[in-house]
Amino acid sequence: MRIGIDLGGSHIAIGVVKENGTLLEKKEVDLNQKEIDILEQFIQEYMVKGIKEYIDTYPIDLIGIASPGEPREGKITSLVNLGIQELDITQTIHKICELPVRILNDAKCAALAEKIYGALKNEEDGAFLCLGTGIGGAVFMENKLLTPKRHSGFELGHMTIQKNGELCKCGKQGCFETYCSMKRLKDALIKILELPEETKAQELYEILKQRQSEEKVAQKIDNYIEDLVTGLSNITNIFEPEAICLGGSFVYFENILYDKLVEEFEKKEQLFNKENCPKLKLAMLGNDAGMIGATIN
Repeated sequence: MRIGIDLGGSHIAIGVVKENGTLLEKKEVDLNQKEIDILEQFIQEYMVKGIKEYIDTYPIDLIGIASPGEPREGKITSLVNLGIQELDITQTIHKICELPVRILNDAKCAALAEKIYGALKNEEDGAFLCLGTGIGGAVFMENKLLTPKRHSGFELGHMTIQKNGELCKCGKQGCFETYCSMKRLKDALIKILELPEETKAQELYEILKQRQSEEKVAQKIDNYIEDLVTGLSNITNIFEPEAICLGGSFVYFENILYDKLVEEFEKKEQLFNKENCPKLKLAMLGNDAGMIGATIN
């Protein structure tokens, strides 16, 4: 058995995963602003507590961590959306146990889980897009995860879709995630609907079911879908996947966003090869994908 840890932009999750990908038990906590301000300390304390509990209960042989940014040499680095330049996670863990620690980019972890156990299982060529606090991505060709030598690569959220567009936290302008991350969409809708800033995703979803036809709300959703189609078309024109799997909190807004997206994407207006439109699939493993994928060999 293995411990999987998912360091998200708005939550931390830790669980026990069997070799067949079954999640036996998990704990997760949402990050409020106070915790984000002391994030490095909070991450370490929360992980240490969870790891101690699980290694005392289960026969654990490895700890896998799904982290944003570019993990290197046992450290997490370049967490743009969390404001962390470098954090030596492995050193923290080895103070309490000598288990092997493996760290991989969170989008790649979720993609691996969906490829082996989820929506991309039957696709040889596929792309995965995690729409959450930011946008992460991964690409498979002939059932293999594409992995560059120098960096983790496939920062699909940082391709430019608007020249001279809005400033991204990475320092560039017009990034895909600046327009299409779920956080950006939720923040914009909360403002339009004049809701409290702390409104949760599920609460927003229930409100949107009743108010999605209001002019300003409908316009924002239409603009979001238009930008998302641009990003998906770019991915398709470069990699020609058989399917694109959409994960992250996007899946929880299926009834509001998914059908509109499929309809607009299948018009193929931005596709080079219009006869082969990829299937758009929703991730099957939800927010557990990162934890599960972190433990895969």
